Amino acid sequence: MCILFVYTNPNPQPNTFRSIIIANRDEYYARPAQQLSKVEDVIGGRDLEPKREGGMWLGVSVKKTENFNFRFGALLNISGDHKQGLKGRGFIVVNYLESENTADKYMNSLTSSEDELNGYNFVAVEVSKEKIGTHYYSNISKSYIRCDDVPVLGFGNTLIDMPLQKVVYGCDKFNDVINEFNNVSNRDVLLEKLLELLKSNERHLPDAELEKRQPTWYTDLSCIFVEIDRAGYGSRTHSIILIDYDWNMEFYEDTMKEPIDIENPTWLRNVIKASL
Repeated sequence: MCILFVYTNPNPQPNTFRSIIIANRDEYYARPAQQLSKVEDVIGGRDLEPKREGGMWLGVSVKKTENFNFRFGALLNISGDHKQGLKGRGFIVVNYLESENTADKYMNSLTSSEDELNGYNFVAVEVSKEKIGTHYYSNISKSYIRCDDVPVLGFGNTLIDMPLQKVVYGCDKFNDVINEFNNVSNRDVLLEKLLELLKSNERHLPDAELEKRQPTWYTDLSCIFVEIDRAGYGSRTHSIILIDYDWNMEFYEDTMKEPIDIENPTWLRNVIKASL
């Protein structure tokens, strides 16, 4: 389970942010991962699980091309049926960010892919001097959707047209935070409020869709911040990405130090900045 919220504004006012992206990575605590790092023009954490090494759940490219100044990609699994032994999906984010394909071209290639993969949502954000756009694809519905005219979006572990209750709630709170604190002079408070949202342990029930997909753990999974200590699973990484009016990008990652002490985790902050 993971959760992602995206704000985009193609015509921001001076001293505000043109894009704000926040996410939680929910994963087994024992699964090894590399902390936020930059490899050439690609920034993000990396999977270190054997046979999944190098895959990414979320990342950005700051390589400037004729089509864009910045690209973001994120993968969220579709909960429910899960087949063992299939190819990992982390390459989807990596291949997108390392290529120079537009999201249109890349997602159209996903629709024609014959790879047998467990269900996923793939979300991309592209930013250029002329435009900004959010793109969505799921291999379950085989649907590719452009969301250019929607400034605030939320994504979870279901199809985009059947959001979990915590995603609906999170979108509203995310929008409230942006409306109140979207100014570079409020950066510290903005970061604090965004992190508070990502750490929210309020349960959002009833949720018939979540209960159907996760009958055993749906109560625990109804929170934005997931903690299932008895399963060794939870929200172990927070990501916050800011792009301001002057094309400065900041990528903040708060992640649990490995090996993770479930009862008393140590949180580490990494920050990478770039001029777009």
